Amino acid sequence: MELQSDFLMQKNVDWSLLHDGMTIPVSVCSLFKVWDESILTHGQSKDIKILIDGELYEAKLKNQNFVQSNWAGHKDVIQIRYSRQSTLAIKLRTVFQKSYEYLYAQKQQVGKSKRQILLPTDIREYIRLYLTTSQDVLCMECCSCTDYQQLDNMLRSIPEEVYESSDDDKFFMADKSASIEEKQRLVKYRKIDRSIILTLKKFYDYRDEISGEKIGDKYGESVVEAHHIEYFTQSQNNDSTNIIIISPNYHRIIHKNNPRFDRKKFQFEFENGEILPLKLYEHLKMG
Repeated sequence: MELQSDFLMQKNVDWSLLHDGMTIPVSVCSLFKVWDESILTHGQSKDIKILIDGELYEAKLKNQNFVQSNWAGHKDVIQIRYSRQSTLAIKLRTVFQKSYEYLYAQKQQVGKSKRQILLPTDIREYIRLYLTTSQDVLCMECCSCTDYQQLDNMLRSIPEEVYESSDDDKFFMADKSASIEEKQRLVKYRKIDRSIILTLKKFYDYRDEISGEKIGDKYGESVVEAHHIEYFTQSQNNDSTNIIIISPNYHRIIHKNNPRFDRKKFQFEFENGEILPLKLYEHLKMG
């Protein structure tokens, strides 16, 4: 089974993932144009397989059957579902044992409360989801807390501006103490970034999401760049919902000032009170 170049999404480990499934954000389905109604109609489900470490696990891909008349304009909700006693759920609880133990202990304390339980940063774990050459098989890469910490140790030596702007060769020089495996992992994630960035640039027709303009278009060259809302060197998050396309000038201003980004208002908020709103944010709104 071969992987396509499309990285779909990254998801932090939570109780649901370890027991019954996960939701594919609307933004992912729209950006990568997967699972439209020609493949999976509203209310329909189909059997799929999840590839983990060379082994295939059974699951279902489900287009949730909500009453569309009650949710006018809401796009379909696509989920991966499986039972808590399935081999897939057992596999995930085994791989993410630290997360499971922590979440289980927290569940005992909060009881039936629906409050979301987040993992602390020292045991942060997540999965990455990829397409394969088969529409019935998805590949799930499991990133344990050990994987996270190894990459985190290397990323600390790389400023975010360097990560976002440098070519891969510079990463091999950035930290001489890093292992070949760590460096290869970082280069791999840079390639994932580039795939998502190209998709987003095409989605916005190479426009700056802040001004809405095509920067450099009249000179025959697009110069927009990608910015990680939560810096990748701190979050290891290169999901499409963590990346925006902006002009080089705005990019430098943001990195120099490190403003807060309000995801509800789709705007950067600076300490001096200045506001920098996005004009284009469809892929964030869909998430």
